Amino acid sequence: MQRNEFDIDVAEAYAASYLRALSKIAQNRLQKELVEWQLNPPASFNHKVTDNLQRWVIEVAGAPGTLYANETYQLQVDFPEHYPMEAPQVVFVPPAPLHPHIYSNGHICLDILYDSWSPAMTVSSVCISILSMLSSAPSKQRPADNDRYVKNCKNGRSPKDTRWWFHDDKV
Repeated sequence: MQRNEFDIDVAEAYAASYLRALSKIAQNRLQKELVEWQLNPPASFNHKVTDNLQRWVIEVAGAPGTLYANETYQLQVDFPEHYPMEAPQVVFVPPAPLHPHIYSNGHICLDILYDSWSPAMTVSSVCISILSMLSSAPSKQRPADNDRYVKNCKNGRSPKDTRWWFHDDKV
């Protein structure tokens, strides 16, 4: 999938106001997670190595036998100053997959990214949860309120500024 400059600029705008210098605890934790990822990467994921510890770009390959088989997407993971006490911001770099819980701007409606975050979670566990969510989709479609939501997210609004309503545990 090709991404144009506008798509990349939009994804970067979401994180612009979110990023601050990482605390020493966050740096240590991320370095530990990065080493673990390199030794034991989760299946279907590829971390695109850069020199920026605070922003990871991760390729996601759709699981075989699912609606997303043979498709590849990119996640952008931005870590807050106080990670892991605060959840990372995770969005799909447009174009985002068609899914009932993924908006066309890349925002993901998944409780572990917000209300149900735990410092025990890792980037790997978040990625596996996202792949599980993709794999369990019964059909490829956008959320019913996609157009309204995306319109309200103009100017780089973060998904963390959204009051999500988690009501669908089937997908």
